[in-house]
Amino acid sequence: MPDLNVGPGYMKMMRKSIFIVLISILQITLYGQNSYYKGKVVGALYKTPVPYAVVFVEHTQIGTVADNVGKFSFQVPDSLKKSRLSSMGEGYRLTYLIPDSFNLAALHIALLPQETGQDTISPLAGAAEKFGKFGSLLNRAALLVINDWISLGDPETNKFDFGRIQTFPTYNSIEGVRLRAGLASNARLSPHFFVKGYAAYGFRDQKLMYRGEAIWSFDRKAYHDEEFPKNNLRMVYEKDLYSPGEMHPRALNDLLLITYRRSLNEATYRNFAEINYEREYKNGLAHTIWMRKSRLVPEGALQFEQLQGDMILSAHELNTAEMGLQLRYSVRDAYVQQKRKRRPIEMTSPVFFLSHTIGQYDYFGEEKPWHRSEFSAQKRFLLGEAGRIDAVGEVMKIWNAVPFPLLVYPNQRQRHHIENNAFFLNRALEFMADEQVTFRTTFVGDDLLLSKIALLDRLGVKELFSLRASYGRLSDKNDPEQTSDLYRFPAVSYRYGSAPYLEGTIGFTNILGLLRVEYVHRFTYRDHPDALLGKIRVDVTL
Repeated sequence: MPDLNVGPGYMKMMRKSIFIVLISILQITLYGQNSYYKGKVVGALYKTPVPYAVVFVEHTQIGTVADNVGKFSFQVPDSLKKSRLSSMGEGYRLTYLIPDSFNLAALHIALLPQETGQDTISPLAGAAEKFGKFGSLLNRAALLVINDWISLGDPETNKFDFGRIQTFPTYNSIEGVRLRAGLASNARLSPHFFVKGYAAYGFRDQKLMYRGEAIWSFDRKAYHDEEFPKNNLRMVYEKDLYSPGEMHPRALNDLLLITYRRSLNEATYRNFAEINYEREYKNGLAHTIWMRKSRLVPEGALQFEQLQGDMILSAHELNTAEMGLQLRYSVRDAYVQQKRKRRPIEMTSPVFFLSHTIGQYDYFGEEKPWHRSEFSAQKRFLLGEAGRIDAVGEVMKIWNAVPFPLLVYPNQRQRHHIENNAFFLNRALEFMADEQVTFRTTFVGDDLLLSKIALLDRLGVKELFSLRASYGRLSDKNDPEQTSDLYRFPAVSYRYGSAPYLEGTIGFTNILGLLRVEYVHRFTYRDHPDALLGKIRVDVTL
């Protein structure tokens, strides 16, 4: 018969083992008493995700917050399986859901917008009722401009939208009055394949401009191809007016309703074909890879001329080919997505851009290389109830000798959440540089003087102050006075001196939710011929 006498160490080990087994059984039992809820919160109108929506069991503290694409998961005790789920998000009504009738592992919660939510409120904040028919008409006109797109057909079933309203009528010195109209498909045609484009006609130059895009989204989209996060392969062909000093080479050619332009009679007709791949990630990182082939034809007073001794050689066009990579990082990236717009939720997170372009250009039959590097940082600072300050800084560099259309200019900025608008009083090609630093800062008031005036507060008018600075240098390899292998600079062009270019504004913004009126003053380089020293300007703030 075996000896059953055991020592105290053995008994201690047995008690510990039994305790571990009991804890494991208890954990299994507790886990078996819970159900795993998982799903997505979307807007009922366009089925786009609602980021950071709250989902919880009614009358309890059991719940969670959805991520930046509306996805959520949490555990609920089985004793509460009959209880309703409650959910709400910014600008959406409190919504209830009975989970018994749904798949708990694939819940789909659709939130209705609040009647007084930010996306549905009248831009006049109730002024339409007070001002009668005129206010009502003004309100409808403002909403038309803000919404920017019109459904072609029944809004519940249409497959194409018409727009953009904000860019329909514009004016410039080369095209004169310009009318533009476009179409864009939505996910009802295909949740993965999208087409969009526009056609524009200038009554002065009597030329037709256009852009067409074909997009394949590797992720299924709820309504449009720009929904966050993007995972898109895109093919583009565009023929349109382009000013090298007025806009970034990769910026969309979108002029707003009312604007003051500084290109005047110096621009190019540009047509290009491009293929690009853009990917956004939930963690705030994004990248774009592209290949593009372009042709620039000088127009108006702009000329592509090379001085060879006493002879002037003229080029009718500048052909380029390029490929590049852009990285973007936002500390927190989330959007309220409505129809064809997405409005950032977190505006105070810093945003960083880093890009590099490798290309070659055809210079009188000779292929020459060029490299361009850019870095940009953007940040919004909240000043309590007083208002906010937006700041944007950029650094650009061209590494090779290039003709002047490929140099860097103050208005070649990367646009994202923060819209510190362009430099206004310098001509588009006034400052020539291959290395440049720019800084823009804008203060917008909130609870300041204008908010104390009832009518102005009702109309949404806010104070506006801004300061913009740029400074750069031009190396000898890009100075046509030092080498004959470059186009001559336009007569309106200069090099930076010892001081930066400075201008500032004072005015009003957010008038009726979409207008901005300001006085712009030029502080430096006021001695340049035909320099615009000050100007009252009206613009659209959208």
